[in-house]
Amino acid sequence: MRLSDKFKNRFRSAALYSARFLGVFALARFLTRRRLRILCYHGFSIMDEHEVMPHVFMRRETFVRRMQILKRRRIPVIALDEALNGLKTGKMSNAETVITFDDGWASNLSVAAPVLEALHFPACIYVTTEHLEAGTEVFNVALYYMLCRTSRSTLRLEGLHPEIDGSYGLEQGPSAVQRSIVAAVERVFPALSDRQRLLVPISAALGFDLGQILGGGRFQLMHRGEIEAMHRRGFDIELHTHTHRLPAGSFEQTQDEIVRNRRALAEILGVEKSHLCYPSGEYSPRHLEWLPRLAIASATTCEPGFNGRKTDILQLRRYLDSEAVSDISFEAEICGLRELARIIRR
Repeated sequence: MRLSDKFKNRFRSAALYSARFLGVFALARFLTRRRLRILCYHGFSIMDEHEVMPHVFMRRETFVRRMQILKRRRIPVIALDEALNGLKTGKMSNAETVITFDDGWASNLSVAAPVLEALHFPACIYVTTEHLEAGTEVFNVALYYMLCRTSRSTLRLEGLHPEIDGSYGLEQGPSAVQRSIVAAVERVFPALSDRQRLLVPISAALGFDLGQILGGGRFQLMHRGEIEAMHRRGFDIELHTHTHRLPAGSFEQTQDEIVRNRRALAEILGVEKSHLCYPSGEYSPRHLEWLPRLAIASATTCEPGFNGRKTDILQLRRYLDSEAVSDISFEAEICGLRELARIIRR
């Protein structure tokens, strides 16, 4: 981080602490008390994942502090169904908040669930299901981590496939190399299980023991038993498409993703689900027309902001919390100070 950026961050934090001391946070919460907050998280760091991908993985201690802020501020944390009913009937009155998790990372069960249960906080986990037929490792995330952590300057792949084999200079950056490899892998290996098997030779080429890389469920999604366990413990399990994609090419493509996702979860949970989270927050106007035909009751985006009575139920806004966000910035968000700033900018 550049010195100027550090100065800006310190100045911003100092301004927020001053605003909280002067009661501005409390005023902002009062002014936005009728608007629903929805928080978004992904996975949790088992080792050092948060250092490489702070927007995907959060440390347990950071998550605990976030939840304690909600508790200290006496912000009601409610279930998604209760929140949607409150929006519909206009009964939001105390900055009610919903906690959501995207993808269904294994660490949602091992790390987040105990924290939430201790505070009696409900939560909703949007789960993909393609991995249930293949394996729980997330190829692109594990690949990116290894590219960031390797000490080698070149990745040489041989004997995998002509479109994948070759030398990749890491001086161009982990993101660029990851995109190049993932694009080729998805093109020639449409089956998820085939992609996951490539992690063995790729990890070796980067100088890693794959067992150590994947140890502790670091880059793994929940398997059937873990999804069922979350459901038994009272957490909502909802739809996130089958392959973490929501095609806009045709209604049939969208239907296939949701039907397969819904069917797979129903086999585990015994009930059909109706709430959706857009994969990577991506959706089109077509989806807003198609989703009601597929009995989707609500859909969350990755667009920042709070939700009111006029919010489209298929375009629910959320706040994507991350390890890169300071506690005081999170508190400013949850109290509504940043929402007021967004309203002013509009």
